[in-house]
Amino acid sequence: MSKKNKSKRARIPPISTQDRHHICFQKRHWNKGYARAICMAFVRYVPVVYHRELHAHLKTVPVPDNALLKAAWDKYQANKVEIDSYDVARAAAWLYVNIPDEAFRKAMQFQVDFFATRYGRL
Repeated sequence: MSKKNKSKRARIPPISTQDRHHICFQKRHWNKGYARAICMAFVRYVPVVYHRELHAHLKTVPVPDNALLKAAWDKYQANKVEIDSYDVARAAAWLYVNIPDEAFRKAMQFQVDFFATRYGRL
């Protein structure tokens, strides 16, 4: 097999290789006001293999109403140091609890379940 064909094959990186995961994605939808602030605040490092798998199953997270995002942002700011220490599953759970939008919560619940099963904790 030529070098050209070898380079095009999908490679599975080791579990130790990490990616930045925006819990509220896609960034192009979460790009204004409180949506952008929340998107940028809720970023966690996850193994590349999990990150790829998650995005294969969940394509985007719906953006809730701005008033809900503002209320969540204010709560986040009040407890920023603690919340920033949360792992990806717990951060998604915090968002689930604090942003009461049905479609958004469905996406957060998917991520909570996905990462809790991969890491074995919440």
